[in-house]
Amino acid sequence: MSSGLALLLCCLIRRIAMVRLILSLVALFLCVGNSFAQTNVPAAANQVPSAAQLQQYLNRWEQEMLKVQTLAATIKLIEKDKTFETTSASIGVAKYMKLGSGSSTVNLASLELRREGKADLDKKFLCTGNYLYQVLFEAKEIRAFEMPKPKQGQVAEDSFMSLLFGMKAEEALRRYDIRLTKEDQWYIYMDISPRFPADKADFQRARIVFNRANFMPRQLWFEQPNGSEVTWDIPKMETNVKLERSEFDPPRAPQGWKLVQEPIAQQGQPRVVRPKP
Repeated sequence: MSSGLALLLCCLIRRIAMVRLILSLVALFLCVGNSFAQTNVPAAANQVPSAAQLQQYLNRWEQEMLKVQTLAATIKLIEKDKTFETTSASIGVAKYMKLGSGSSTVNLASLELRREGKADLDKKFLCTGNYLYQVLFEAKEIRAFEMPKPKQGQVAEDSFMSLLFGMKAEEALRRYDIRLTKEDQWYIYMDISPRFPADKADFQRARIVFNRANFMPRQLWFEQPNGSEVTWDIPKMETNVKLERSEFDPPRAPQGWKLVQEPIAQQGQPRVVRPKP
């Protein structure tokens, strides 16, 4: 993103960091057909959950992810840059649409962001299933990143994104150290860390906070390999809302703008390719 799902949408891959963020964010917006608003996430009780509880919640997560077809959410993104020791906040709208099922699933997503306190859009990201487009308004530039094809039978790439987009609970536990760290009357807290070097290139640690009543995500936090932190707050969202397929069409460069085709990441390259600011 300058950074590197939201999420969380859907970050969580061999795509640019923002792809992981968008898709991780939207993939976390699970199966409730009405709007949901909250303010602050309460501090959790110091209760130590059991492994059986973790398995139960992972199974629920797996089931609920299959139900969502569309979503729209207002979000707040907070980025702490370890290198430059800066913190920035953006607010925006995320949308998601799922087409097809199984290995033929296509995940469409869009994210519009503006700096907190500013009226004009700062950036827009749009995932068409084959490409991720980064629209830079100030630079009058659109960057197109080709997304590597998933392996046969996978809904997403072999990465943290796979966990959020449809990895089986059993495979998730093999690939990631997932801990049900806290529970209280409102929320369920899961900490996630990668077990294998390839996954560690994507992120070091992540935390997902779910609403206990309906398993809807309230917050996604993760730490990148360089120590920078990204937090998605999700104050309001709607699922299974009416969206048009055309909302996820590739953007067209207006007159005077430049369209830049970025090369696809090759084997052996880092799994996360970060877009330029």
